[in-house]
Amino acid sequence: MVDEKIDFGLVSYILGIVSIVLSLVTPLSGIILSIVGIVISKKEKNLASKRGKKLCTIALIIGIIVFVVGVAFMIYQLNQSGALNVLE
Repeated sequence: MVDEKIDFGLVSYILGIVSIVLSLVTPLSGIILSIVGIVISKKEKNLASKRGKKLCTIALIIGIIVFVVGVAFMIYQLNQSGALNVLE
């Protein structure tokens, strides 16, 4: 059996890229993956880890913005249809 060391910097970098894409499509999963990537990036202090942490932070911000805009749009649409009377 070969004892291989896991490169956590590379893992957080890949999670950062995937979480940016998922933040645009499904923001909740992008937020979760970006938080996991930030936690994993703290295990190592190399260039890939720093870049991964930066990507995951960007994905977290994008995911939160898309989630908030989506919820606001859903509330607006429900209010316009008369199903929700929040803004009265």
